[in-house]
Amino acid sequence: MELGIIADEVHASFETACASIARWGLPLVEVRNVDGRNVTLLDDAALEHAAQTVRRHGLRVSAVASPVFKSALDERPSEEAADFAVPGLVTVADNLALLERACLAAKRFDTRLVRIFTFFRVPWNETVLEEVTTHLVRAAEVAQRHDAVLAIENEPVCVVATGAELGRLFEALDARLSDTLRPHVGALWDPGNALGAGEAAPFPDGYAAIPAQRLVHVHLKDLGNEPASFGTFVPIGAGRIDYRGQFRALARDGYRGSVVLEPHYAPAGVDPLEAAQRCVDAARAEMAAAKARA
Repeated sequence: MELGIIADEVHASFETACASIARWGLPLVEVRNVDGRNVTLLDDAALEHAAQTVRRHGLRVSAVASPVFKSALDERPSEEAADFAVPGLVTVADNLALLERACLAAKRFDTRLVRIFTFFRVPWNETVLEEVTTHLVRAAEVAQRHDAVLAIENEPVCVVATGAELGRLFEALDARLSDTLRPHVGALWDPGNALGAGEAAPFPDGYAAIPAQRLVHVHLKDLGNEPASFGTFVPIGAGRIDYRGQFRALARDGYRGSVVLEPHYAPAGVDPLEAAQRCVDAARAEMAAAKARA
């Protein structure tokens, strides 16, 4: 497993972020915002400049972290508060058009992974699951045309928020996907998101619900002891998630993808670069401890 971090979690300047990530010896950067703009909204020239920045610093891109399907399932304009959503993204057609752009960006960055979501959260029922699944099948068709792989993330503000829900989604989705489409869709597991959504034990319980063979990407964040929604973000190992156990389970299950920090760790009075480096150091320590006890 290779460790990476989302660039704008390090610094708002893409150049500064990439330089720092390289200096810390990480091999991977994940691209979400570039100099304050969502990667899916960059024109060709800006995309190429960002790709050159990555290459110049000797990095590789783990995934394009798009906001596709971070919108209302009923295709109505929404006032939902959601990090990194794109204004004006309303209809399924809008999302699929943005996905085309995200897949092109992934090619520019020499990665196949494109992160997507499952629409803003509504009460879960079989009709909702069927509707979400139908739209994801259409998205898989876009991914297939571009030889991309969709990484579907569990997210507290979305229909699929926990490991249990991610497992249920893939049970339904794999019943609908053809043999040719299935390789273009996988699960992105974020234990911190699951904890923030109220899943009591993201590891081991939430993780156990996800079919290991469908896992293509992992995001890392941890939360402190506050019971409120999401509470306070802390470096992994300092919070409530058993990341050493999680890393050992990933290795046991044959996971060979990347694990990418999305720490949201921004303590008052601490420089963003210092905060990000603390998270990198903590992740390395937890991974080393997990390996030592394997």
